[in-house]
Amino acid sequence: MRCLLLGILAVAVAFAGLMLAPRPAEARAAGFSDVPESHPYHVQIETLAQLGIINGYADGTFRPDAQVTRQQFAKMVILAMRISVTEDDRCVFGDVAKSSDVDLYPDNYIAAAAREGITTGYPGSIFKPYAAITMAQLVTMGTRAGDRPFYVPPGSYKSAWGNFDKVHSVIARVAQYNGLLRELAPPGKNLKSFSPYGNATRGQAAALLFNVMGTDTAGLNGRFLGDSTDLVRYFREQTDGNDGKFSVSLEQLAKMYVIYGKRFGIRADMAWAQMIHETGYGQYGGDVLPEQNNMAGIGATGGGVRGHSFETAELGVIAQFVHLAWYVYSQHMTDPYCVHVQQPADGPITCPGDPRHFVDQESGAVHKGNVRTIYDLSGKWAPGANYGSAIQGIASRMIEQGFITCGLW
Repeated sequence: MRCLLLGILAVAVAFAGLMLAPRPAEARAAGFSDVPESHPYHVQIETLAQLGIINGYADGTFRPDAQVTRQQFAKMVILAMRISVTEDDRCVFGDVAKSSDVDLYPDNYIAAAAREGITTGYPGSIFKPYAAITMAQLVTMGTRAGDRPFYVPPGSYKSAWGNFDKVHSVIARVAQYNGLLRELAPPGKNLKSFSPYGNATRGQAAALLFNVMGTDTAGLNGRFLGDSTDLVRYFREQTDGNDGKFSVSLEQLAKMYVIYGKRFGIRADMAWAQMIHETGYGQYGGDVLPEQNNMAGIGATGGGVRGHSFETAELGVIAQFVHLAWYVYSQHMTDPYCVHVQQPADGPITCPGDPRHFVDQESGAVHKGNVRTIYDLSGKWAPGANYGSAIQGIASRMIEQGFITCGLW
């Protein structure tokens, strides 16, 4: 059930030593000329662009500091949260231009946002589609689009913007407590430095939606809204404290999942749940052996085929995320690890990448690009119709059982 924030609020890292040195990419996505890897919203923008949620301009730029109109953000949020929209969605706002019945247009997306309670417009049944969206409106619409109930902040919790508005401030407080405003302020700044009444930028819209996508109960993309300690606590709760047979500590492994999840725009909680499913909470017992550092069963096709081996646990985690990226994105990420690597005949893989990152010989496609949800992995990553459901069940229990840290962001 989609969480409508007004009245339906339910109760609900740094680990630099792990990072390997970059290596030249075999093939790279074009990216945007004005969003270098050093840009504070680089991953968020590239992730949403790969998924077709946002677009750049004909000159190859994204213009992250440009303003966003209200109708542009309505479309972004509908696409980011995979909300259905059709020509049957008729806009009730009198100031929104009506489109033909041939192609989806902003009026259909605005109508879908109104249908879902994401926007209510202004008095007099107007929407102001061409007005620049404010930071407060951005946060309100994004939070209302959340796909699961949010934890209610305790009375002692103080948000960055305080009580600036009788509606927007309540939602902004819940959003911040639940991690939806993480990294909305770039390094060196804090949320207090931004006025909630100021106009939001395209980069900030991407940053917020990247976080909101972390509430999608089936989506693979966006930010894991907890931290590595949550992954560890959940794992140990299910195993009565048995940390499994991994080659590194459970704490180190969880930090790797959070780091590389953010780096590839793929949720750490979903990848962690996949690892749990593939390894049986680190007990293995199937074709893959613990010393292979292959936590996702890459290349293990059954019948005694053990699949690929990696020299370190970190390389195994990287391979899992890069292989997920091969399924999720239509093109290579600009990340230098988004490449194909060979399995040596006489030992494990020793460099970062994915041994099953193939280019289709017939179509020339560099990525499969046909997966958006955990359910889509069924019959693709592994045979069987229930593969995705099993992983989603693990990830959902993490939320339902309260293993998500809130209030620290």
